[in-house]
Amino acid sequence: MARIARVVVPGYPHHVTQRGNRRQRTFFGGLVGDNYYGTITNCYSTGSVSGDSDVGGLVGVNNQGTITNCYSTGVVSGTNFIGGLVGESSGTITNCYSTGSVAGDSYVGGLAGDNSGTITGCYSTGSISGTGYQVGGLVGHNYKGTVGTSFWDTQSSGQSTSAGGTPKTTAEMKTKSTFTNAGWDFVGETANGRGDY
Repeated sequence: MARIARVVVPGYPHHVTQRGNRRQRTFFGGLVGDNYYGTITNCYSTGSVSGDSDVGGLVGVNNQGTITNCYSTGVVSGTNFIGGLVGESSGTITNCYSTGSVAGDSYVGGLAGDNSGTITGCYSTGSISGTGYQVGGLVGHNYKGTVGTSFWDTQSSGQSTSAGGTPKTTAEMKTKSTFTNAGWDFVGETANGRGDY
């Protein structure tokens, strides 16, 4: 039987339910569960996401995929590998942010719970809480990954440490020079390029 197309009307909220079973690993994301070598660009998620492991506000697992110019603002909760944008990433995340609160046990981060890929030009500002280990303001755990020119708000997150990124106060996060001094390209400035990301 053919699957019935889902009708989504712009401007009206819709609900996504993802179900799995205990015999198969399941990933939970506000947009995508498993981004397997895919490309996600100019997307966002505003809904709350909860699950067991590998839970992200936008993507549960970024498996060698690319995520660019995306954001998540919803509340994210689970046990392990929980992130405001991505639960677990071995791919590339560029020019993204997360502002929702994140709660879990271990491997919990404001942007990514676990990173073994590359994160560049990103930030997070949501409240972060974890009852176990590897809990960080931007990244919970970083295994041979790289994190560059990325920030988290130490005050709003309640986290003074992270497995990657640069800590900033709320006032610093609201200061343009925090980002332009790191090479971010803003509308109206030309020192860092004319791309205006």
